[in-house]
Amino acid sequence: MTTTLLRSTEREEQPHDDHDMKNTSADGLRGLAALSVTITHFVAAFLPSLLFYNYGALFPRPVEPGPLTDAFGSPVFTLFYNGHFPVLIFFVLSGYVLTLPWFERADAAPVLQRRLWSRYLRLNLPIMAAIGLAWLAYSTGLMHTGKAAQLSGSTNWLASFYPAGLTGFAALKEALFGSIVLGSASFLPPLWTLKIEFIGSIYILLFFLAKPARHLLLPMVFACLLLHAIHAEQSIYYIALFVGAALHRVRLTRSGQFAVFAAGLYFGAYQHFRAMYGFLPDPRIWDVKSFYNAIGAVCVCAAVLSGWGQGLLNRPLVQFLGRISFSIYLLHFIVLCSLSTAFYTHFPRDALHLGIGFVLYLAACVGAAWLFERWIDRPAIAISRRFGTLLCGEERKSGAQAAPDEEAASPVARARRQV
Repeated sequence: MTTTLLRSTEREEQPHDDHDMKNTSADGLRGLAALSVTITHFVAAFLPSLLFYNYGALFPRPVEPGPLTDAFGSPVFTLFYNGHFPVLIFFVLSGYVLTLPWFERADAAPVLQRRLWSRYLRLNLPIMAAIGLAWLAYSTGLMHTGKAAQLSGSTNWLASFYPAGLTGFAALKEALFGSIVLGSASFLPPLWTLKIEFIGSIYILLFFLAKPARHLLLPMVFACLLLHAIHAEQSIYYIALFVGAALHRVRLTRSGQFAVFAAGLYFGAYQHFRAMYGFLPDPRIWDVKSFYNAIGAVCVCAAVLSGWGQGLLNRPLVQFLGRISFSIYLLHFIVLCSLSTAFYTHFPRDALHLGIGFVLYLAACVGAAWLFERWIDRPAIAISRRFGTLLCGEERKSGAQAAPDEEAASPVARARRQV
């Protein structure tokens, strides 16, 4: 679960993805994945016991278990708010989109070079703006995480965010390089994923620029082994990007799409202490939930990229969510820890008011993301494109169709990063 894409329009790269996808269903998948992350954090903050079976080291066991609690905490329902699974979907889709030119045009090297040199600005300009907003909310006393956590019982998770003593200098450091290079996430906890996205995108772009032209599988296996040697348990995230690139070679039949998508949901819903997963082996070299969520993400993406779910994923509302997915990913935590915690602490904590608070939260997240995408994200795309073109030159048209563009110290620490 995170605290992380694809577009088919003629715009420049999106983070967690670039956005040169011809497959608009993938863009819709990204939008639904971003919505899932947003819902996950609301549940983690105010209904933490529902996530016990997903992150037992972090969230409390239900005090009064019953049929309703068991149902909403089951694998089927937690698919809608198991944030670690959609983050791995982001990584798989990102690897797919970043490498699209290599598979679709003969002169892909200039495009990959431009993406390589523009990557920092493309990702970090919106990150800087979002951290600035988080610092503003924190410094003006709008964050109410401590009080809300005591009331909701999310003392291991929600209470850990925005402690006293954060400084403007720390915010500046994270905005410039701390988040995207070092994985620091004091002001925006979901940004631990952006370090993986940034470094992973550098890895995969360099790999495709350097690898032998006619060989893919064997060099990719060596690259994944090297990633594990360097990043150990976290290598599963980087490997997900590489596997996403390999999905260019996968095309499933209609019946195969259904079977693979169903398998993806099964692994994506992985929970500890559940009999339906008890027979699965522990990979040991990776966190078991991350490993099976990664398998689920690869399966879901393979099915969608082959054509599964087009009717739903190409609906206008889902496509809109895809367009604002990076913005909602950056902003939702600010809304959660300010507006939502304030509402939760000032109104009765019954089902009615929790439902009202949830609707307000989603509305605020979507509205803020829509504005952010328009005024911050789009200019960042344009600036990064100009910078890449300045360094590498404009890409040339080809005969082929141009492509549009350690912390594993303790179970609690690891789980907090995944949420």
